[in-house]
Amino acid sequence: MQNSSAFQYLAIDTIHESTTNPRRTFDEAKLQELADSIRQHGLIQPITVRPNNEGFEIVAGARRYRASLLAEQFSIPSRIVELTDAQSLEWALVENSQRVDVHPYEEAQGFQQLLDIPGYDVAALVEKSGKSASHIYARLSLLQLIPEVAEAFTQERITASHANLIARLPQESQAEAFEQCWRKDWQDLEPHLLPAKHVSAWIQNNLYLSLADAPFDREDPTLNPAAGACVTCPRRSGYNTSLFSDVTDGDHCLSGPCYQVKLNAHIDREIAARPELIQIEDGWRNAREQRPGAVRRGHFREIETAVENPDAEPALPCAAATSAIIVYGKRVGTTISVCTDDDCPVHDPRAAAEQAANPAPTMAAAPEAETQEEAEERQHNYEQQRKEYEQEQERKAEERKQQFEREQQEQEAERARREKLHKVRVSTFDRILDKAPVMFSAAQLRVFLRALVNIDPYTFDDVAEHLATDDENNQQTSEEILLSTIDGLPDDKLTGFALRLVLTAHKTIPREGELDLLTEAEAAFAPLPPRKMGSKKAEKPTPIKAAEKTTAKKKTAKKQVAA
Repeated sequence: MQNSSAFQYLAIDTIHESTTNPRRTFDEAKLQELADSIRQHGLIQPITVRPNNEGFEIVAGARRYRASLLAEQFSIPSRIVELTDAQSLEWALVENSQRVDVHPYEEAQGFQQLLDIPGYDVAALVEKSGKSASHIYARLSLLQLIPEVAEAFTQERITASHANLIARLPQESQAEAFEQCWRKDWQDLEPHLLPAKHVSAWIQNNLYLSLADAPFDREDPTLNPAAGACVTCPRRSGYNTSLFSDVTDGDHCLSGPCYQVKLNAHIDREIAARPELIQIEDGWRNAREQRPGAVRRGHFREIETAVENPDAEPALPCAAATSAIIVYGKRVGTTISVCTDDDCPVHDPRAAAEQAANPAPTMAAAPEAETQEEAEERQHNYEQQRKEYEQEQERKAEERKQQFEREQQEQEAERARREKLHKVRVSTFDRILDKAPVMFSAAQLRVFLRALVNIDPYTFDDVAEHLATDDENNQQTSEEILLSTIDGLPDDKLTGFALRLVLTAHKTIPREGELDLLTEAEAAFAPLPPRKMGSKKAEKPTPIKAAEKTTAKKKTAKKQVAA
């Protein structure tokens, strides 16, 4: 633990700012307000410094120091501590993280500076800063912003919500997403910033590629050797659930180029393994970009209805049925079954209707019958196609079954983990209630009060405002003020503070029908002493009343003399 001295006044010219301070931006208007306050009342909250060869380096309080310079103070109250470089950086980071006006990008830079020190990881930052792991991951992701977006964020041209959404994307996609933050209507001179929800919706629809719908094997590392398998890739939403806690509709690929490389490799492998596959382009594009030999959608009739609806009964194949692969457009990479006969009596309703209306001619008028060898060959081809079709259906059904079983196992494991944790916490809750004392000890009452404040700190804003009225340098939130007050109160003041918390809102006159809790509390905690019944004591005349009585007597005597 670092050594520290009591507060003392240091000459302001012996103090200098730290070059490692995470905080870099200061609101000039707020600095001037603080400087005006310091001129009038002085600096109430001392800064924290550590000695070095140049004098004293600021550990916490750069903003107060700058405001004191503006206020032309000769000396300022300071607390001198002995800290290492790592301890100084940690102290500055924690102190700045408690300030409501510290910029998130600067907080992220401070977190990263600590992570660069051996022995620090995210778990250590959670413990030392009091922030959640998801908060720290979200801050660290801001450091992945491309310069254009980072500059816009630090200049507050976009909000933290916009920055967090863009920072989670690969850098090659960030510029495109940044453009979606703005819109210029016909009456606008300059583009205006759109709400973050619009950017989020655009990202979901254009950049988040569902891995559950990917036609290729997500566990195959050879599709793109440079990236490896999807299941171990960090550029997917499922890799860091703390950072992508808002993405609840499955695992998504965040790298479009990598996804496209794997998709093309998958298509090339399928065509090489099955050269007979018909290649279909389900969408228009320039002829120079089309695959050689590919045809447009509409040339053949798709007959594999099970692709659209796995529960539907698949259509029977015909003699002209064959397999195809979609090489561009919707469902790209998917293998389907198509009928190559435009007049197929099985799959073309018009041909089927004509055949029904015109049954086959009699044997005398019929064309030359096929030979037995041709009939056997046609039957063999049909059976072979039917067998391939059924095998393909079985393969896909088995893949869906295995995928479903994997997802079920994962969900069951997560459910079991949460149930186990829930049982432990319920057991803890029941044990606390069973052992509840008749009277709270001071430690128990502090826990109770902290839990009460944590339910909804905004309920107690009036109490927090009352506690912070005399400290113009304090920038803590209501919850922080209340919790620090609870921790610092003497044991004999805890009960009074509890009553202040719950009764402050009931000082006003209740409306008709409302409970008058203040009156109930008065009866329970501070009843008025009862009045004594009996003869009424003679009222002691006040000096004014005595003078009035004397004047009345003199007037009466004068009237009697005159009579």
